[in-house]
Amino acid sequence: MKNHKAPSPIFWIHRSKKTRLILSLFLIINMTVLYAQNSISGTVKDSKTLETIVGATVSIKGTKTATSTNFDGVYTLKAPVNSVIVVSFLGYESIQKTVTGSAVLDFVLKEEQNHLKEVVVVGYGTQKKANLTSAISKVGSDVFENKPVTTASQALQGTIAGLVIQQGSSEPGQGTNINIRGIGTFQSGTYPLILIDGLEGSIDNINPNDIESVSVLKDASSAAVYGSRAANGVILITTKMGKSGKVRISYDYIYGMQQPTNMPKYAKAWEYAELRNEALINSGLPAKFTPDQINDFKKMGQGTVWLNEIYRDKAPQSTQNLSIEGGGEKTSYHISIGHVDQQSLFEGNDDYGLKRNNARINIHSKLSEKLNITASGAYNGAVIKEHAYWTNWLIEQATRIPVIYPVKDEKGNYTLPSGSNSNGLARLTKGGMRTYQNDGFAGSLTAEWSIIKDLKLKGFFGANLSDNNNHEFRKSIDYAPYTGGGDNESSVMDRFDRTLLLNSTLTLNYNKRIGENHSFTGLLGISEEKSDRRWFQARKIGIPGNEFGVLGNGAVTDEKNTFGNGEEWGIQSYFGRINYSYKDRYLLEGNVRADGSSRFSSENRWGVFPSFSGAWRISKENFMESASFVSNLKIRASWGQVGNQDIGLYRYLRTVSVNTQAYSFNDNLANAAYFSEANQNLSWETSEMVDFGIDAGFFNNKLSFTLDLYSKDSKDVLVNNLPVPGIYGSQSPTQNIGTVNNKGWEFSTTYLFTTGKVKHSINANIADNVNEVTDDGGRTLISGTDVVTILKKGFPLNSYYGLKSDGFFQNANEVANGPKQNFNAAGAKPGDIRYVDRNGDGVIKEEDDRFILGNPYPRYTYGLTYTAEWNGLDLSIFLQGVGKRSMWIRGEGVEAFHNSNEGPVMDYHIDRWTPENPNAEYPRLTIGTESANNAAKSDFWIEDASYLRLKNVQLGYTIPSRFTDQLRVAKFRAYITGQNLVTLTKLKAGYDPEINSGEASNGRVYPVTKVLAIGLSVNF
Repeated sequence: MKNHKAPSPIFWIHRSKKTRLILSLFLIINMTVLYAQNSISGTVKDSKTLETIVGATVSIKGTKTATSTNFDGVYTLKAPVNSVIVVSFLGYESIQKTVTGSAVLDFVLKEEQNHLKEVVVVGYGTQKKANLTSAISKVGSDVFENKPVTTASQALQGTIAGLVIQQGSSEPGQGTNINIRGIGTFQSGTYPLILIDGLEGSIDNINPNDIESVSVLKDASSAAVYGSRAANGVILITTKMGKSGKVRISYDYIYGMQQPTNMPKYAKAWEYAELRNEALINSGLPAKFTPDQINDFKKMGQGTVWLNEIYRDKAPQSTQNLSIEGGGEKTSYHISIGHVDQQSLFEGNDDYGLKRNNARINIHSKLSEKLNITASGAYNGAVIKEHAYWTNWLIEQATRIPVIYPVKDEKGNYTLPSGSNSNGLARLTKGGMRTYQNDGFAGSLTAEWSIIKDLKLKGFFGANLSDNNNHEFRKSIDYAPYTGGGDNESSVMDRFDRTLLLNSTLTLNYNKRIGENHSFTGLLGISEEKSDRRWFQARKIGIPGNEFGVLGNGAVTDEKNTFGNGEEWGIQSYFGRINYSYKDRYLLEGNVRADGSSRFSSENRWGVFPSFSGAWRISKENFMESASFVSNLKIRASWGQVGNQDIGLYRYLRTVSVNTQAYSFNDNLANAAYFSEANQNLSWETSEMVDFGIDAGFFNNKLSFTLDLYSKDSKDVLVNNLPVPGIYGSQSPTQNIGTVNNKGWEFSTTYLFTTGKVKHSINANIADNVNEVTDDGGRTLISGTDVVTILKKGFPLNSYYGLKSDGFFQNANEVANGPKQNFNAAGAKPGDIRYVDRNGDGVIKEEDDRFILGNPYPRYTYGLTYTAEWNGLDLSIFLQGVGKRSMWIRGEGVEAFHNSNEGPVMDYHIDRWTPENPNAEYPRLTIGTESANNAAKSDFWIEDASYLRLKNVQLGYTIPSRFTDQLRVAKFRAYITGQNLVTLTKLKAGYDPEINSGEASNGRVYPVTKVLAIGLSVNF
């Protein structure tokens, strides 16, 4: 190896300076590039509404540099190239983007999928969903938006386990029947308490687009804080409040066409004639139609289905909603206006239908750091115009008339077929009109004062005024040249009904966290509620010339339908609640409420309703750390009592009522005074409920479910028509008697997942409730005429009660050897329904041989919603149904030639018993007294009313923001949708399986409609 000369130290010095200079320049250039402060700006929007978000935090990751979006949702920030910008906002998932040098960087935030952070409205406050210890279900505004419905209850149907909503009719202006976890009372009201922003109101009058969320308080623990008002559950509706920032305008429009569903199907004209002849001969009468006439009927084909003649094939409906919101740093507002226009399916007048206007304003103002004020005002005004002759009359008559008769003759005259004294289409066209003008005004003022850090005083005052006016002008109808018409009396009726409801509440809230492990929340409150109602009605008969339908033109006062009255009631209440949490792991809650009601005597006026609940969040335990896939696991239990006072007013007092023209005295009509029966010992009806529940979530709550098991006992049930001996001469007083149990289970689940760029969600729920009278007070109550029900220990309330069918008699030998069925003089014959001889005495008698045959209450109620989103396209499918239900249908709804009428004859009557068709679905055809055996009240007329319904389908498209931004439009979405599109049911009568009303038993009900609609939603 050669020896190298060591370099001169001077060389190293020179080279070091040069190198250092180059390195320094390189570092300076790189640092300059690295730390160049780009000024970037952009907007932050909501991914669902595409509205800007005010107050979102925009920061540079790893630094303390941050800013917030202004009132326009815009931010400006200086950030180096390649730095990471993080945007976050409460309730949304944080998002990150890298600065590339562009001056504009926009963000779109998605709502958090962690439902445990969701806030749920509870009695007199809110709680995090994770901390709930009782059975409360919540749905958001998405349930109500963009659906072709006229009421919020229609949209809510099938979305919450245990909440049963039945739409008995789609006739404009008709409401729905709602119950929570079954019916627990014999005769008093079963409707839940509905509070809209803390004030009692109607779910059918509120604009669905105004709803922010709905909480359903299902167990006694959650509802006990409402005491006597909560026996049937509580529904809390919260309306939308404004967000500060620039003015945002939203407009929604839906236009659709209604069509009747599940209409009865009639036999053809010639089939009717043949079956009529057969029925006459079977009844010992001569045939009516000759072979030549039957051949002529074959040329007629179907003939005239009168039920179809009184309905339109289609009828339009539309909804429009306009909302405006915005505000500054201290005050925000939300203003909305809505309009519903639903035309009736009834023929005769294009004005038949519903027009409803809604207006609402909500204002929130932060007057200081300690004082907040919220003011709300709402108006709903509905005008319902309909025929002057009752709906059930029209449908009854149209159902019975055979298809061989035309509605009008060749000259255009309305016909009066044999056996009828009216014509439904004539009544609709010429019979006048009934108009309902219903106006409601609601307003509330809430003030919240932070006395100290953890103590808040909150005052609430609300008023609800409803004016319901009804004007009916019924015109007489001349059926000339036909004689015998019964619509020859014209009349005018006016009714006025006003109710003022006042509610004032004062609450004191205390929240305290001690260290890291202990948390307390306390609530004390007092409330007072008063109602004042006044109403009167006047009716006059005989309006000259069918013109100028005012009371002053009436010739004779209808005394029985001219009256007036008034009533007042009030409740004063004291209530409290305390919550305790240890490490957010062990949760306890206690409630108590004392109610004093004017409906009871001073000795029994006050009722006290306590409740307790607790929960264990197992997922917060240390031993669950290894189970990372478990996001949430909580078990809970509750016990509580709530009361019921809804049995009418003044039942503990003897009241006097005057009846005009009650009896004849000296050949003159005289008035009479009647005294009611009183019960001074009348007291509260109390419901006691136990509930056990499990809440679970997996995989960051993408999969979650809730399961509840419950049992509710309604004790000291209020009954007001117990049977008394006729010699007593009066009715029985209202009494506390009996106990009813409702037990059941509820299950709901949500699954969120993504396949490629498609986002999916599945929400499903199913529930079952079993009702049982556990104490009938030793008295069995049997009621009803066409449909007979029984109230008896060991069976559901108002169970069906009748004979049990046992096939058909096939021959004379079976008739002779079977039990005697003497419903008519001739007795049973082959082809008649055979009944089970329950007591074995060889004779069938209704009073001795009846069975309990089921009940009308739905079981296994379920709903399933599937949604998908992809590149601006969205699809939702909603299925809803009932797994088990019985429906007893009588009269012309199912019986051929009911009550000796010439009709009806439906398609299923064709499969009737004859010697050649012994395995028929329907007994032999008969007429008049010969029909008495088959018309006996039995389970033959009880049908399976379970169903599966395609409740709603919606397909929409949202135009990308890169196009709409140029038009200053935040969001533009168009969609097509359908409601009640397909119904699968075994109900053979041709009626909707959902109907639940007194007239439903005879099929005299306006049909449930399906709606096909288009809509658009625009946000500015």
